[in-house]
Amino acid sequence: MRYECVKAKSLLSKPLKADGWFHVNRTMNAYRGCEHGCVYCDGMSEHYHVDNFMTHIRIKENAPEVLYKELKKDGYIPQSELETETLWSFLDEEDAMRIAQKVPRRKVIGVCGGVSDGYQPAEREHEVTRRVLETLLDFGMPTFVLTKSDLVLRDLEVLREINERAFVNAMFTITLHDETVQKVFEPRASTTSERFSALKEARKAGLLGGVMATPLIPGIGDSIENIRGLAIEAKKAGAEFIQFGGMTLKPGRQKDYFLNVVKKQFPQQLELLRSVYADDHPYGQPNYKRLPVSVMTLGYAISKEVGIRDRSIRNKIPHEHDANNLVLGVLLDIVFRRTNNLGMSWNKTKPFYELAARIERGVEDINLVRERGELDEYLHIDTEMAETVEEILDKGTCQVLEEIEGRLDEYSQKVMESLP
Repeated sequence: MRYECVKAKSLLSKPLKADGWFHVNRTMNAYRGCEHGCVYCDGMSEHYHVDNFMTHIRIKENAPEVLYKELKKDGYIPQSELETETLWSFLDEEDAMRIAQKVPRRKVIGVCGGVSDGYQPAEREHEVTRRVLETLLDFGMPTFVLTKSDLVLRDLEVLREINERAFVNAMFTITLHDETVQKVFEPRASTTSERFSALKEARKAGLLGGVMATPLIPGIGDSIENIRGLAIEAKKAGAEFIQFGGMTLKPGRQKDYFLNVVKKQFPQQLELLRSVYADDHPYGQPNYKRLPVSVMTLGYAISKEVGIRDRSIRNKIPHEHDANNLVLGVLLDIVFRRTNNLGMSWNKTKPFYELAARIERGVEDINLVRERGELDEYLHIDTEMAETVEEILDKGTCQVLEEIEGRLDEYSQKVMESLP
């Protein structure tokens, strides 16, 4: 394993809008390359222009300093520089809201969970991710963590402090219930049981979080036994949700390496996987008609059976209006369900996404806008969409989402009945 300390010129990604998978606004990678060595890892592909992705780890040793400068440039004020630090703690909610509105709307920062895991083994010595967290604590920024390592527990106290000032959404990628199989495909990551234990500790500490059961490997990870096992363990660990997803396999290095491992370890599944990814889609998408099962449909059914939510949760940003957070969460559920669960065309979903993105950028309290009778004019929506917003405010859900879930109930029942 080769380690190389490098100086990053920039860190944060371009802003993301209405992200229905992870609910983040900006992301970063404290490392380039990842020694977890996951066989299906997208980071291996030529798309990312990183040679020797699993064996040459570039450590962005100045990442915390770059992050500090980028957040300051965006107009955020660190607690360490607030002259009114003592006064701030005595402000009531209304005064705090008024002062907070003078700085940009808070963004959810994804510190771990991009192409490279921020809690890979190199972090034990170099502590770049820990120092990044300390910077985010200073700024009071909502924080997202997605990892395959229980090393995250080392930083539990810092995460607790961030959670008190904003929130921390701690997610664990867990894809294989059988640890013998898991060690084949995720050789240097924490074991499945270690990750579930870490999630349990994070939830006990008051952090938000759940399980991202993605990617599920066709013919290997998409069985009822695997999905049910993951859902049951997630519930036991106190997860707020478990979200399932399929696998992409970009042509080139990623696909060649993955299929070579499958050939040696699971030769009985080789022809299925070759067939599913035979189209060589540039983004690695499978031929959905050749998949043994829809993991999202099966995951929906099993999650309902086990009694755990199958969708990640959009958490409330500090000083955000309750009504806005409610509407935004339901809109993102509609977008996600339509595109990922039902495979509906983007044109039919786009209006819901555009409204979600508009609200996420920051708008007046939607309840007050409603009281003035200005929902359609203020939010730039038609009468039908305005009625949907009102329905969400009244019921916490809406007919559009209820109809989607009704269709999912029917589909998932048929899928379960068709399986041996």
